[in-house]
Amino acid sequence: MKSATQALKSTATSCYRDKMQYTILFLFVVFSSFSQQKISGKITDANNLPLPGVSVLEKNTSNGVVSDFDGNFEITLKNKDSKLIISYLGFLTQEISVLNKNKVNVVLKESKEELNEVVVVGYGTQKKSRITSAIASIKEKDFTRGAINDASDLIKGKVAGLTINNGSGDPGSRPDITLRGFSTLKGGTGPLVLINGVPGGIDTVAPNEIASIDVLKDASAAAIYGTRGANGVILITTKTVNKETAPTITYSTFATTSNFANKAKFLDANQQRSLRSQGVTLPFTDGGASTDWLDQISGTGFSQNHNLALKGGSAKTNYVVNLNYVNQTGVFVNTFNKEYRFSFDVNHTMFNDKLKINLSLLNGTSDMGIEETIAAYAYRQAMIRNPTAPVYNPNGTYNEDPNKLQYYNPVAIMNETTQDRNSTWQRFTANLTLDLLPGWDISTQLSKNKNTGLNGYVESKKHYSNTINRRNGVASRSTGATDNDYVEITSKYHKIFGKHEFTVLGGYSYQYTLNEGFEARNSDFPTDAFSYNNLEVGNGLSDGIAFMDSYKNDSKLIGFFARLNYNYNNKYDLLFSIRREGSSKFGDNHKWGNFPAASAGWSINKESFLKDVSAVNTLKLRAGYGETGVIPNDPYMSMTLYDYEGYFFSNGKWVKGLEPVSNPNPDLRWEKTTEINIGLDFGFFNNRISGSFDVYNKKTSDMLWDYSVPTPPYLFPEITANVGKMENKGFEILLNTVPVKTENFVWNSSMTFSHNQNKLTSLSNDLYKIEGDFLNTGNTGDPISFETHRLEVGQPIGNFWGLKSVDITTDGKWIVELPDGTRETLTTEMYNDDYKRYLGNGIPQYYAGWTNTFTYKKFDLSVVLTGAFDFQILNTQRMFYENPTIAYNTLDSAYDKVYDKSVLSYNQTYVSYYVEQGDYVKVDNVTLSYNFDVKPFKVINAMRLYVSGNNLATITKYKGLDPEIKRDDPLSQGMDNRDKYPSTTGLTLGLNVTF
Repeated sequence: MKSATQALKSTATSCYRDKMQYTILFLFVVFSSFSQQKISGKITDANNLPLPGVSVLEKNTSNGVVSDFDGNFEITLKNKDSKLIISYLGFLTQEISVLNKNKVNVVLKESKEELNEVVVVGYGTQKKSRITSAIASIKEKDFTRGAINDASDLIKGKVAGLTINNGSGDPGSRPDITLRGFSTLKGGTGPLVLINGVPGGIDTVAPNEIASIDVLKDASAAAIYGTRGANGVILITTKTVNKETAPTITYSTFATTSNFANKAKFLDANQQRSLRSQGVTLPFTDGGASTDWLDQISGTGFSQNHNLALKGGSAKTNYVVNLNYVNQTGVFVNTFNKEYRFSFDVNHTMFNDKLKINLSLLNGTSDMGIEETIAAYAYRQAMIRNPTAPVYNPNGTYNEDPNKLQYYNPVAIMNETTQDRNSTWQRFTANLTLDLLPGWDISTQLSKNKNTGLNGYVESKKHYSNTINRRNGVASRSTGATDNDYVEITSKYHKIFGKHEFTVLGGYSYQYTLNEGFEARNSDFPTDAFSYNNLEVGNGLSDGIAFMDSYKNDSKLIGFFARLNYNYNNKYDLLFSIRREGSSKFGDNHKWGNFPAASAGWSINKESFLKDVSAVNTLKLRAGYGETGVIPNDPYMSMTLYDYEGYFFSNGKWVKGLEPVSNPNPDLRWEKTTEINIGLDFGFFNNRISGSFDVYNKKTSDMLWDYSVPTPPYLFPEITANVGKMENKGFEILLNTVPVKTENFVWNSSMTFSHNQNKLTSLSNDLYKIEGDFLNTGNTGDPISFETHRLEVGQPIGNFWGLKSVDITTDGKWIVELPDGTRETLTTEMYNDDYKRYLGNGIPQYYAGWTNTFTYKKFDLSVVLTGAFDFQILNTQRMFYENPTIAYNTLDSAYDKVYDKSVLSYNQTYVSYYVEQGDYVKVDNVTLSYNFDVKPFKVINAMRLYVSGNNLATITKYKGLDPEIKRDDPLSQGMDNRDKYPSTTGLTLGLNVTF
């Protein structure tokens, strides 16, 4: 019985245990269902317009979502008593209790601090309402969309006074960027580019990674960068996250097809045969073929871009990871650019947020094919080649004609040239900020930048240069590296005393740059199979053609700087700054320089007489003065330099000769620029109309130039000295409007307009002189070989200088107008300055940009127009090939009557007939987007599909391929070279998805 009783008790206990387990499990499920509360809602602004992309985060967790295009969100809470943190750029962050709720509607209020915008300035940020200088700030929401190659494409046409020209379809081409005209003749003309405060190339950071681009336009803003600020400063800020942000993954991709935007109209085979049938004598015999030489070396270009971004974080630590892959193939064969970029940015706070640590890493690689200059020369050959000639001879060799000068088979150029250009860049940055006391912090930034390149180049045995010179190939290998170390220490103190607010900044900056590299070249190889990998087997050394070269140089730049910002009663702002900077590039007598700046602002709208005028939101008057500089390009320009120049044969050996190539100049220093800027910021009718107006006067002194000196006592016949003076003055207008704003439709419009007038005011002093105070510069190239421009004191740079043609004789000879107004038939005896005059100017006097964005429900359309006005272009393609007397193929217009009178019968020459008006308006970008409803997709927070076109149309009277031309040389502005990589038009399909 005892045993049975025990068995019954055991069974009862077991049943009770099972029931308890099921009961506990049931209660756990029940309570879990209550604790894991599902919340949905909608987020709008004060005008009841939905806000997409708003971060919705469960407090003290990493659980979060992002609102969709209609402002809707849905989140499952881990704890039923949790609170939601709602955050969005430009609006106040809200913390909402959702206890016993399953649906909430949130109306976000605009943050006055964000409404004023935070603008990045030198070594820090400022609210836009406190800015006293000319600074343009473009946020991510205003960037141009579509096929974007680098950061400059994001803001083209959006910053008044900032000109961005590419003028090339080469996938590896970089834009020419200038701000407020040219301030130098020999120094760098581009603005200083800083990425998160560290100098870098504008193309090194992935466009998807950029949060904002700020442009310091006047000297009062740029003076804190001293010798690097005369051409302006572009500050690129990459994306970060708020302290608490829902983890997100964003994938962006686009694919672009590109073709020539325009093709020059040269005679084709049928046109040549038609002319022959009419008795016209041509420089070619009919080769029996019909060859489109441009088609033989080109096709449709294709590009693809993939970007993956991961971001998230907690109250203490947040991160951003970005992966970018770009693969571009150009319209010319064997031209391409492949890039990989990886960036990692992490922020961490500790010690009750007293210590902030930021670590960032950027790594990029690029692999490019044939460079632009080679493709451009092949383009010239394709244009002038006989279209009735075949590509290949019957025996399979390339069809060549050695009897014509500089006349080569373009297919052979592109096919028999191999070029591999590989580069890498790494940037590591560490920032530590310590909040010592309320309002006082100290920051240290350490950065390491390294750029390396490894290039290989081969011309095979079949390349024209080798068939002409009877060599068995040419090959070279080169490598180079640039290493930059940066250290910056800053201390900032901010304090408010009643109506008084001030910020004091002080700092130290150190930069060390090391450049080194090596190149070797050889020729006459036993086989093409070696490519550039066995240079030692070539026989070029025996005849003095092979060579080796290596280099190494370094420089240091040290600066001490300080700035004071003061505001009284939110109405009056003052800024004072000073930088003392020294460089190893300067001469012994001028190692250090001072760069002061001062500016002031008056918020007129906050005065009592406008306080009650609701139509005026912003009305601020600004004025500033500053001094900046342009540092010499080369590190040892103040010293005597020697080089091994050329070979001579001595005692049966090839020997290189050593000779001086520069003179010492202990007075060499920076080029100094002083600038006055007066501006007005305005905003009316709840900022439906807003913008700014600036006028400036910028004067440059101590400009570098090379001057002739006697030998002896000098070792070299030229010396580089600071002598010249130049002036730039102009105005800039920015106008933002919101013409229409309803619940379903919004139209935003932004216009920029700028004017710059340049003048060279001096080129000589008592010690160094230019005879006549003018120089003829630029060159047409063979066989014309005329100088194209004149640089003269009292005149702007960029002036064309040549013979003014006004008519033509009945037998096809030019009639030119002489400086005294008389007209004569042109002869070779008149090819001198006595008969020449100014023919126009190659620099646009006015630039404009107009961006319109239309949003209707889930669709948005963006149209970007750019334009340049009041300038001339020398159309060298017409100058060389719109001429029936030449021994090459011609433009089909070569047989048209000049001035509607006679067909030209004169050798190629440079006259004003080929200097054309360059004004243009360009449809630079059109993008149509659709934002999907992602409610059915639980894992997708936002999705956007778009189609885009770039360089779609150009309105111009210019007869060349594209009036937007390359502008890399300030001394020959307006030259549209016959050797070029023509610009392209592209069509893009893209997709952005956020998870």
